[in-house]
Amino acid sequence: MRLLTFAFVAGFVAGSCCLAAPPAAPTFLELMAPEQFPHPQMGMVVESAEMAEGVIRVRTTGATIEIDTASGEMRFAQRIGHERPVAVVRLGRSLEGAALVDRGPGMARITFREPALAVRINGDSLCMLHAKEALAVAVDRKIDVAWHSSYQNNHLMVDEWGGFGLYCSERGLDDRYDPYLPTVATVPLPRDSVLWLGVCPPKPYDWERSVTDNVVWHWTRGDAYPADDVLRSWKAHGNIVLLQSEVKLWKDWNLDFVPREGPEEFARVRRTLHDMGMRFIVYTSPFYFLRGTALEPQAFNSFEGFTNWPPGTPTGENMGLFLPAIRRVMSEYKPDGLYFDGQYAHNPAALYALARSAREIVGEDGILEWHSTSALGNKECYLPQADAYVDFILRGEGRGTRYADFDYMRFFVSGYNVNNSIGVLCNNGPPGMTRELARDVLRANARFHTLAGWIPNETTMQILSEEYTSKLTSGLKETVDREVDRRQAEVARKAAAMQAERETLTRPARLGKAAYELRFEGLPQGEQHVSPANDEVFSVGDGVLCVRAHAHTFAYLTIPLSDLKRVQAMEVKIRQGSDGGMSWGPAAMLRWANGATLRVGTRSGGTLQSDINGDQQYGGQHDPNKWVWLRARWLSTCGVVECSTDGVTYERLWTFEQGNTFEQGNTFEGAPAALLVGKVPFNGQPHDHSQAGSLGECEIGQVRLFGE
Repeated sequence: MRLLTFAFVAGFVAGSCCLAAPPAAPTFLELMAPEQFPHPQMGMVVESAEMAEGVIRVRTTGATIEIDTASGEMRFAQRIGHERPVAVVRLGRSLEGAALVDRGPGMARITFREPALAVRINGDSLCMLHAKEALAVAVDRKIDVAWHSSYQNNHLMVDEWGGFGLYCSERGLDDRYDPYLPTVATVPLPRDSVLWLGVCPPKPYDWERSVTDNVVWHWTRGDAYPADDVLRSWKAHGNIVLLQSEVKLWKDWNLDFVPREGPEEFARVRRTLHDMGMRFIVYTSPFYFLRGTALEPQAFNSFEGFTNWPPGTPTGENMGLFLPAIRRVMSEYKPDGLYFDGQYAHNPAALYALARSAREIVGEDGILEWHSTSALGNKECYLPQADAYVDFILRGEGRGTRYADFDYMRFFVSGYNVNNSIGVLCNNGPPGMTRELARDVLRANARFHTLAGWIPNETTMQILSEEYTSKLTSGLKETVDREVDRRQAEVARKAAAMQAERETLTRPARLGKAAYELRFEGLPQGEQHVSPANDEVFSVGDGVLCVRAHAHTFAYLTIPLSDLKRVQAMEVKIRQGSDGGMSWGPAAMLRWANGATLRVGTRSGGTLQSDINGDQQYGGQHDPNKWVWLRARWLSTCGVVECSTDGVTYERLWTFEQGNTFEQGNTFEGAPAALLVGKVPFNGQPHDHSQAGSLGECEIGQVRLFGE
C-alpha cells in the first residue's frame, strides 16, 4: 500500500520540480508485485495456502481456489452463501516447477517455471494470473448465467447466489466471449499480460448495517454549510449525513479540497453532527480531480455563468495527486468518511488500487461511498473486488426509465451476492418516490438515501415510512433470500431458453414482406429536429434522403407509427459519405412508448454501431462511399445486429439482450411509437456534442420494418 502511494507522490513532486510527466495510472502488472497491498482489509483474508501432491489450494474469505499442476486447471469455488464451483481456467498444459513463494493473511503468490507464469490470490478472492510468456487460456463457467455485462474484454457473469468476473490487461484482445456457451472466453494472452478472475461475493453482506444505517443526503447550489437547527432536524431521519455540494463545499473543487467557508465553519458542522451522535461524509472526486492533468484549464469554481460540467479523468493518471489531497481532508478536517463522485471507469487496475488506497485512508471504521451511475466503460459491468472495499454504492442517477427493469435493480443497483456492498438507488429525479418503487427497491435488496429535500414533503416521507423504513427489520433477510432462492430455481430454464433463441437467430432470416416501408419520394411527414448549428439540412433526390450537417450535431426526422401492432426486425440502407459523425452518425432508431429504443447506424472511420436501450456497441467495417445495409432482428429475450453490402446476404455483427427476462418480458413489446431517421444521436435526444465538428453529408436510402 505505502509503496504504491509513495511512487505516485514521488512522481508528482518530480513533475512539479522539473516539468516531468505526471505520475501514470497503476497497471495490472504493477499490482502483481507482493509489495502492493500485502495486508488484508475489510475482513477479507487468505485463510490458508498449501501445496500437496501436485495441488495448490488457497482458501480466502469468499473462495476456494485449486491449481492442479498435472492438468493445468485452476478451479474456482464460491464459499459465501452457497458453496459450489463457479469457474475453471484451463491453461492447456501441465505446470512445472511450482513454488508457493508468499503466503499471509493478505495474499498468496505462486510461481511456475514451465510455462513461465505467476499467480497472486488476494484475500478478496481476486486471482491475478501473470503470463510471463504467451499463453492461451480458456475459461469455463460452472453456473447458469442470470445476468451479465461487459466492457471490452472485461466481463461479469452472475446468478442470484454469486458468480465471477473476468478482467484483462489487454483490452483489445478478442476473447470470443459468449456467456451462454460452456467455455465463456478463450483468451490469447501475450507475454507480460495479466488476467484476473474474481469470485463473487468477496465478502458477506452486512445485514445489520443495511437496516440501521441511513444517510441523509444534502446537495445545494446555495448554502452547503447548513445551520445547526437544520442539521438537528435531520437527526430523526438518519445517522449519517452526506454533504455533497461540491462547488459550494470546497474552494477550487476540481483542484483541491479547502472549505469554501473556512475551516471554522466546517468544524462547526462537524461538532453539531458529532454532538448528536451522527457521522458525516463529504464530497470528493477522483474522476473530477483535474489538478496536474491536461484537463486542469477546464476546471470551474462557480455556478455563475455555468454552462457545462467539466470533463473527467477515467483512467487514473491523477491518482498520485488525488490520494494526498483526500488524506489531507481526513487528517485536517476529520470527517467520518468520503463520498466519491465517479471513479476510474476505463481502467480496472486503477479502480482496484483506488478502492484499496481509499479504504486505507478512511480507515477500517471510516465510511466510503461511491457514486457510480455507470461502471466500467460507462456500462453496467463492474468490479466486485473493488466495490467490496466500499460501504455504499449509489447508482441510477438520471436513469428513471431503467427502474422498471428488475434485473437492473437487482444485479446492478443492489449488487447483493455480487459485491455485497450496500447498493443505493439514486432517486433524485423522475419518477420520484412511489410506493411501487419503494417495494421494488427492497425486493432487489437495495436501499435509499433520504434526500434532505424530501424531509419537508409529507407525501414522500409517508410513502417511505409505510413502504420502506418500517420494513427495514431483522426479518428482511429471510424475505429477500426466499425470493432470491425462488428466482434462482428458474435460472437454468431461462438461460436455456435464452440460448435456444440465440441459436434460432443464427439461422437465415425469414422475414417475409415488410409491414412498413419508408421510401424517399419526397420529404416524409414528421417532426424535424435540427441543431441550431445547421441550416438547409434535408434534401431528397432519386429516392434518397440527403442530410447535410455538422459531424457531431443532430439532424433527424421523427415519424409517428400508428398502424403497426409489433415489430421484430428493422433494416436501414445508409451511405456515410463525408459525414464525420460517430455517435451522431447517420442512423435509424425505433422508439417505444415505454421508453425502449433500438438504433442502428454507421460511424466515421468505417465502423458500424448499434445502441440498444442506451447500451452502445460498435465495430465491423464499411466503405463510407458505398451503401451498407444494417439490420436488427429480435425475439423475446435477445436479438442480433447484422450488416450487408447488397441488402441480400447478411453477416452477424453482434448479439444483444433486451428486456428483463425474469420479470418484465420483452422490452420491445407492442407497437413502436415512432421511427427516427437521419443524424440521430446515440440516445435519440436532440442534443449536440460540445464540439460541432466539420460539415458533411450522408444519405439514407430506405427503412423497412418487419412485423405486423
